[in-house]
Amino acid sequence: MRETIVVRSGYRIRVRTRGPRNGPDAVILPGMGATAFALAPQIRRLQALGYRTHVIDLPGFGLTPALRKEDARFSQLADLVIAACDQLGVERTVILGHSLGGGIALYVTLQRRALVAGLILIAPAALGMSLVWTYKLFCLPVIGRALLQPRRGTRQYVRYFLIGHARRDDAHFTDQLVRHDDQSAAKARSMRAIVWANQPPRLRRILVLLSPGGEQSGFTLRDTAATFRDIPTLVLWGSDDRVISARDADHFRVVSPEAEVHIAAGMGHMLPLEAAHWTNEHIASFDTLRLRPTRPARAA
Repeated sequence: MRETIVVRSGYRIRVRTRGPRNGPDAVILPGMGATAFALAPQIRRLQALGYRTHVIDLPGFGLTPALRKEDARFSQLADLVIAACDQLGVERTVILGHSLGGGIALYVTLQRRALVAGLILIAPAALGMSLVWTYKLFCLPVIGRALLQPRRGTRQYVRYFLIGHARRDDAHFTDQLVRHDDQSAAKARSMRAIVWANQPPRLRRILVLLSPGGEQSGFTLRDTAATFRDIPTLVLWGSDDRVISARDADHFRVVSPEAEVHIAAGMGHMLPLEAAHWTNEHIASFDTLRLRPTRPARAA
């Protein structure tokens, strides 16, 4: 493994690269506060398929300093990813993004389409309008600061919000997720910065607080989703996702019929780990049929 530290606008972005030197590139963008652990099965599968993977840790999620609110809009996070690709010499890449990482992948595509050979989006942000209802509380300065403090997630939180009913009673799996949900002070500050930077304008924010839904209204690309139709895209979601609703996948399927969309029954927001084999099989098929259709399929 090769580790690269990219310095951009006073921030340090850690990139961990693994895989064949001459393989096609795949950029990996984990979710909010997550690490490569959350996408480990998919990273290994992409490497087995011959890809050179680059796991990008945003400021505060890997190295300090943490993000500041004025630097944490989705478009700015996409700029950090693009800067990392430039320093690595990555000119064309598949991007695999989960949750927040999926939203950033969409913004990267908008800002530098020539960089993106394909998108693998797992329960991505920025495709719809709503998020888990607690997001409204995160947006309130005093309450949000109190909630987004460094702490390890509880078993109850992980079972209720992150896991679908198919794995909810798997105590070993739940405990594994809890052990990897450790948050540093820098990670908590970066999470607060991203939440607060991507809120809608003040009047719209009041309306969002007083009415159901609308949590993603400050950064959604729902109305421009059709612009991604020429990019080979795979969208995977869990039917029980309580963080970002799988209904967003249905809308994307309508406006971008060329995209490949699959919903895993009984799975939640941690789909990459809850249904690792299912997820990996769809990625391998997508690689064979859409990303590199002239290349002979290889075994996992």
